[in-house]
Amino acid sequence: MARGQESKQIITKRILETFEGSFLYDKEIRIPIQENGETIQIKCVLTAAKVNVENAESPSGDSVVVTSAPSNREDNFITDQEKEDTKALLKRLNL
Repeated sequence: MARGQESKQIITKRILETFEGSFLYDKEIRIPIQENGETIQIKCVLTAAKVNVENAESPSGDSVVVTSAPSNREDNFITDQEKEDTKALLKRLNL
């Protein structure tokens, strides 16, 4: 089995469980989501890194700091459901 295959399967399964309606399309994970009244699909492709690097925020690699920049655009908002889905995904991925 190629490097990272087992881990990618675990992560793929967790993403599919977290986001309702998500599915596999070829080697992509497609996540449908409503934005401004229309359905769009976010696609994710997982690949294993050739070389591991240290996390700049946490040299031990124990945690990841997720930050976002404030936006002045009205159409760039996240619904409460999307926030909860994201929190659930980060928790399931132990991030």
